[in-house]
Amino acid sequence: MKKYTKKTLGALLAGTMMLSALSGCGAEKAPDSAPADPAASKPESQAAVSGEPVTLTYWQHSSAARDEMMTSLVERFEKENPDIKVKCEFIPEADYSQKLIPSLATDTAPDVFQVQSGMVPKLAEVGAIQPVDESVMPASMIEQDFVAAATDGLKYQDKYYGMPTDVQTIICFWNKTLASEAGLDAEKGPQTWDECFDWARKMTKTGADGTMSQSGWGTKGYAPEVLSYVEQMGGRFFDEEKNQFVFADDPTSVEAITNWVSLYTKDKVYDTQFSKNWAGFRQGLVGMMLGHPAMLGNLPVTAPDLDFGVSLIPANGDSRASCLTSWGYVMSAKAPSEQATRFIEFLSSEAVEKEWTLKTGELPARKALLNDPEILADPKTAIAINSLNDSFVGRLQTGALNGAWSEAYEKLMHTEEDIQTILSDCQAKLNEELASGL
Repeated sequence: MKKYTKKTLGALLAGTMMLSALSGCGAEKAPDSAPADPAASKPESQAAVSGEPVTLTYWQHSSAARDEMMTSLVERFEKENPDIKVKCEFIPEADYSQKLIPSLATDTAPDVFQVQSGMVPKLAEVGAIQPVDESVMPASMIEQDFVAAATDGLKYQDKYYGMPTDVQTIICFWNKTLASEAGLDAEKGPQTWDECFDWARKMTKTGADGTMSQSGWGTKGYAPEVLSYVEQMGGRFFDEEKNQFVFADDPTSVEAITNWVSLYTKDKVYDTQFSKNWAGFRQGLVGMMLGHPAMLGNLPVTAPDLDFGVSLIPANGDSRASCLTSWGYVMSAKAPSEQATRFIEFLSSEAVEKEWTLKTGELPARKALLNDPEILADPKTAIAINSLNDSFVGRLQTGALNGAWSEAYEKLMHTEEDIQTILSDCQAKLNEELASGL
């Protein structure tokens, strides 16, 4: 996501939104201040003025299957809500953020749109989005009906600013053929981290000259995987109260990350020059991957002959904590609150979430669907759904945060620089990004 400084966004928003906290470069928000109430100066809705249906604009990043499904959902919503019309715009993912963020400074902003959950606090802080209408979706109902890890990332100052979509956790995938050849239990899969690390070593093959011919595990530090491991090991990656990353100051976290890195630097179970990790898995060159449940739908299409197994993420003791990431349906400050919230409520309804899960492989956020017989009918999907029961919200859910983490992990893999120094520098960059403007 393109980064906008406070000064840049303030210039964009000048004269169109009440964002006095962004009036100049380096302007600070008072610790106990709250974003201006968008409803305070909002004009009456179209329906109240003219009696005509309210028209909502909706944006999402595009893919053929998602666009087709959303078009169908909008038709259903309009039939059920004849007082609301929805105009959709589907934008290529590469262009989405570059078009969305500047639009929030003008009347061209969509009413409802998708955004990475990590962007919600920044957008809420500057008043670019508004909380869901509590008359439609009370906080008590959200907390009762939804998996907390899926909605906690969409809160700011105790208010919910959206509902989750594109929900993903981390689960384990392995090549059954390669596992069997290595003398491993190809049906059960690795159940603990000790087993997982052992599998990675045993499925790795290198020649006498050290050239890799088969990778045991395509691990290169994808943040949700590492965060899951750190969480299970008892590390503190992020301090919720202080809203800061703290992993570099926590010995347990440092030890866990060091162990993870050693698989690449010492055990050499993967080499980024050997093959791209998921491409190698599809080709039968990589024995094991951790990844998102969306791969359950992807792999049968992209690698139809691949015989792969699936299990929950490996455990440490009783913990199978899995890092949850998501996007969110949110609404801009200019949106008619009640109507926009009704559309968001529809998109996050039990029926729609179930349909979305069955068609896309993305996970539902509603607790009721965790025990739905139709969703659980497929054993692999049932494993993915079960991963939500021990999930926690990830805190690296913006492009800038992920970029800083990935840059640091590249150093961990490919340089001799001190691990503590790399992690401390990374932590400082991440906290600086949290404190910055959009």
